[in-house]
Amino acid sequence: MANQLYPLRIMIVDDNRDAADLVAEFFVMCGHEAVPVYGGAEALQTADSFVPDVIFLDLGMPGVNGLEVASTLRQASRFQHIKMIALTAWSDDVTRMQTKAVGFDYHLVKPADLDDILGLLSVGA
Repeated sequence: MANQLYPLRIMIVDDNRDAADLVAEFFVMCGHEAVPVYGGAEALQTADSFVPDVIFLDLGMPGVNGLEVASTLRQASRFQHIKMIALTAWSDDVTRMQTKAVGFDYHLVKPADLDDILGLLSVGA
């Protein structure tokens, strides 16, 4: 597994609470500060107060979906530096084009390999 030189502030957004909690717990065990968030509207509020370095974001959520969250955050200058990673079950070409268009940096398909997840934390760091 990849080693980090410094702890990151990571937000995990998924309407599946168990999935969000599990990924957040994994990051904490790796020495990062991580917060699980359970929906798109909550993600927008939490990003404003938590100011993450990295966001792992599910796409298919009720209400405000992951594409809308990413698009909204990318429109604000204070969130331009955040690394946004789609962590979703959707792997088709259209969805991948959409994630790229709204400002995601990477697109991972669930279930993602833990080494792949950690590897993306160090890319461009």
